[in-house]
Amino acid sequence: MHLPLAGTAVLVIAILVVLQHVQSWFRKHDDDASTFSERVFERPRQLEKVPIPSIFSEATKSLTIVIPAYNEERRLPSTLEETFRYLQRRRDAEGGAFSYEVIVVDDGSTDSTVHQAFEHVQRHGFDALRVLQLARNHGKGYAVKAGMLVGRGDLLLFMDADGATRVSDLEKLEAALAAISSGNTAGQGSVGQKKNSTRIGLGIAAGSRAHLEGRALSQRSWSRNLLMHGFHLLVLLVAGGAIKDTQCGFKLFTRQAAQLLYSNQRLQRWCFDVELLFLAQHLEVPVVEECVNWTEIPGSKVSLVSILHMTWEMVAILIAYRWLKIWHIRSLAEIYKSQ
Repeated sequence: MHLPLAGTAVLVIAILVVLQHVQSWFRKHDDDASTFSERVFERPRQLEKVPIPSIFSEATKSLTIVIPAYNEERRLPSTLEETFRYLQRRRDAEGGAFSYEVIVVDDGSTDSTVHQAFEHVQRHGFDALRVLQLARNHGKGYAVKAGMLVGRGDLLLFMDADGATRVSDLEKLEAALAAISSGNTAGQGSVGQKKNSTRIGLGIAAGSRAHLEGRALSQRSWSRNLLMHGFHLLVLLVAGGAIKDTQCGFKLFTRQAAQLLYSNQRLQRWCFDVELLFLAQHLEVPVVEECVNWTEIPGSKVSLVSILHMTWEMVAILIAYRWLKIWHIRSLAEIYKSQ
C-alpha cells in the first residue's frame, strides 16, 4: 500500500526539482537581457581601453556590420577581406554619404581568432573595425546581441564569419527594407504587418536561402532532412510561417528595430533568430524576406547536440512568452525609460 504513495512522492519531488532548474534557467536568461556597459573595445598595440558606444545614442555611421566569431581563425580573415573590399568600393562610389564600421564579437575563442581580427584592425583602422571580446563562450545569439547594442550605424547587419553569403547582397536587403519602411512591400511577405500599421523607422530585412531548399534536400541524408522538417514544424508553431528561412545568418535592421528587439532578446545560442521574429510579430515590426546568394562553407558547428538545444530553446519561447508569460516584452518607451 505504501509503494504507490512512495512512488507518487518521488515523482512529485522529481517534478519540483525539474521546475526549479527550469525557473533558474528562465531567470538567468531574463536577467541576461541587461546591459553591456562595463565592456570596452581594445585598441591593439596601444593597449588602450576604449569605452563602447550605445545603440541608444545618435547614429554616427551609415552602416554597422556585426560578425560573431567563435574559433574562426581560418574563415574570418577571408570574410573580413571580402567585406572591406566591398565597403571600400561602395565608399569610393558614394563618397562621404556612406560611412561604415565592422564589429567582430569574439565569443570566447580559444584559437587565434582575436589575433586575426586585430591584424585587420591594423590594416583598416580602429574606427572601421573594432573587436569586442567576451570573456567566455556564451553563444551566437549573445554575441550578436552584444555587437548590435554597441553599433553606431543607421542600419545594422549581422552576418556569419564563414562568409557563406555575399556581403554585396546587403544592397538587396537595403532595397527591401526601404520598401517596407515606406509602407510599400511590393507584394513581398512580411511578419506582423497589418494594413496601415507600418511604422517609419522600424523594419527587418531577412536574407533567405529558401530558393535553394530543393537542391539542399537532394544533397542531405534522409535523417538530416527529417530533423530539418521537424525543426521547421517547430518554427511554424513558434513564429509562424511568413518567413521561410529563419536561420540564415544575414539580417538587416533599422536602428530603431535593433533597439527594440535586441533589448528584449533573451536566448543566447541557436534560436535567437526565431525569437527575434517572434518578438517582431508581437511588436508589429515589419519583416521582409529577400533571397540571397549562399555557398556551403566547410566547418559547420551544428551537431545533434545543437539540434536538441535548438529544440529546447523554441519550447522555451512558447513557455516563457506565451504560456507562463515569465518573459515580459518591453515597448520602446519602456526601454528608453530604463536607459
